[in-house]
Amino acid sequence: MSEAIGPEAASELRHELRTPINHIVGYAEMLREDAADGSGDAAQLDRILVAARDGLTRINVALPATGLASQGALATLLAELRTPQGEIEAAAKALLTGERAPQFRTDVERIVQAARRLTAVPTPSTMHAAGKPGTKAPNASARAAPVSAAVSGATGTGATGTGAPDRVTSATAAARAGRILIVDDVEENRTVLARRLTREGYEAHSASSGEEALRLIGAGAFDLVLLDVLMPGMDGFAVLERIKGDEATRSIPVVMISALDDLSSVVRCIEHGAEDYLAKPFDPVLLRARIGASVEKKRFHDREADYLRQVTEVIDAAAAVERGTYSPGALAAITGRDDELGRLARVFDAMAVGVRAREARLEQQLAELRADVNIATSEFHAPGIADAVAAADGSFARGHLLAGRYEILDVIGRGGMGVVYHARDRELGEEIAIKTIRRELLSGDEVLADRFKSEIRLARRISHRNVVRTHDLGEADGTAFVTMEFVRGLTVRELLTTRGRLGTASTLAIGRQFAAALAVAHTAGVIHRDVKPENALLDAEGVLKVMDFGIARLAQTSTSVTQAGMIVGTPAYMSPEQLIGEEIDPRSDLYALGVVLYECLTGHAPFSAPSVVALIGKVLATEPAPPSDQVPDVPPAFSALVMQLLAKAPDARPANATVLVEQLAELG
Repeated sequence: MSEAIGPEAASELRHELRTPINHIVGYAEMLREDAADGSGDAAQLDRILVAARDGLTRINVALPATGLASQGALATLLAELRTPQGEIEAAAKALLTGERAPQFRTDVERIVQAARRLTAVPTPSTMHAAGKPGTKAPNASARAAPVSAAVSGATGTGATGTGAPDRVTSATAAARAGRILIVDDVEENRTVLARRLTREGYEAHSASSGEEALRLIGAGAFDLVLLDVLMPGMDGFAVLERIKGDEATRSIPVVMISALDDLSSVVRCIEHGAEDYLAKPFDPVLLRARIGASVEKKRFHDREADYLRQVTEVIDAAAAVERGTYSPGALAAITGRDDELGRLARVFDAMAVGVRAREARLEQQLAELRADVNIATSEFHAPGIADAVAAADGSFARGHLLAGRYEILDVIGRGGMGVVYHARDRELGEEIAIKTIRRELLSGDEVLADRFKSEIRLARRISHRNVVRTHDLGEADGTAFVTMEFVRGLTVRELLTTRGRLGTASTLAIGRQFAAALAVAHTAGVIHRDVKPENALLDAEGVLKVMDFGIARLAQTSTSVTQAGMIVGTPAYMSPEQLIGEEIDPRSDLYALGVVLYECLTGHAPFSAPSVVALIGKVLATEPAPPSDQVPDVPPAFSALVMQLLAKAPDARPANATVLVEQLAELG
């Protein structure tokens, strides 16, 4: 009994026998697509295709995955293949009669050459001698160059039997359809597949080895790799693992195309990331569908990756705006998109440009305000203020140690509830401000005491560069006090006293910072209730800090602490609703800020009267002259905004402090 053929050798034989069938079917299918139905050429090409598929069936039946019983069975198969071989050669001979286009004749001759290889397959022992099992012997004619428009058989310029050229598209259109790399060590396999891809409008390139394939993939972008399994040197399995193991190439779809069709090879490829596995000879319709789906998947992945990359660019741009390094137009490549991201980028770029312009205006305004502050600081003198205050109410003298911790350095001023001191916190070694509440106000008045404590709890919630930070609440020797940030500077009142009315730029710098402080307080649920020039400090850099939230409280609890009808605040700066004891909301603070801005622009308050009653009557019943009527260089838009802030009805004022910040930022 002759020697049996094991599964591994049988698999290799199937591969060797199916490869020429693949060539026959590939060329015959392309020629058939160009032949007119019912013509003699069509009939002969159909005859070739039928015979080739008959040969494929005989191979599949005679060479099962389990192997052959003997060498004799192989001899029987080779003998049986002479029948389809003869049919193919006879049909090809008929096609070569008469005058034929050179390309048509070349393709038919390739079919004949492939058919002759059907019965000239090396025996297993010969194949094993040529190379290790599971690999094909090196093909000396394998090309290393990419398939290009200049390569015969891949150009689409050769004539068919009907004289019609191969269907091709322009290089640009092919690139749009997709760039595909064919990896196979057999030149005939590459050529027939490249011809097929070119007909479908793809840009086909090829590599004759795994090593060359990896070099080409590293040098250029591909939408799909068609990869043979059995190749000498680096086989398809190794190439697949390298492609999928590299972050830079992992997204490239890989379709394995091989005459090797055993289940274990298919499973191994799919497990390592292949999109699909097509056995040669493949059905052209199925091949077209697989390639189209894989290329579209790659395009979708590329679009998604590009989208995410551009989302990251927008995020980076936001960070650049925060750092102050954003360049207008930096998102130009994204703003051109006609989708949500493009619209977001356009809006963001416009906002960023606006923010930069507003910041530039603010810096210019601050520069003018700094100049005013510096002049006022050098001119402002208040001799003997500490002695006057001390004489008036028996305030703490310099050097007094309050609560065993706070050393009184000086008297800063006097507020509605008590005295404000400059002190040193001996425990922390820091300079602070201390505000006391008058003893007679707290004595026997639990409501006022509760309000004072509420003030501190609320004020500590607010953290902003334009708000004086509140630190702690304490009591010593019968005196309640609050410690807070010490700001060296002068109040807006002191600035106005020294400079008179201010210019538009300085007033805008004050207004923008004051409004920003109110916006953060209102967001925390706190209404100041006593906005006035005395409660705004300016340091040497022109930074404004709102202080003395001394009568502020939660908006939603306004009736639970303040007695009905009680007026809290300074009448000249109070809103109409606050003057008559009605419920108030943050828009009352906006009214008061309007009074401050009016005074900055004109040098005087919008209303004045010899008595509080007369003043209230004017606030409730009369309209002040617009600032621009009194000072011609006040911009009409700014004057109109100030008048809107002074509206009698809260609903006619800006909706909130945040809106006011934006309105002021647009002026300049």
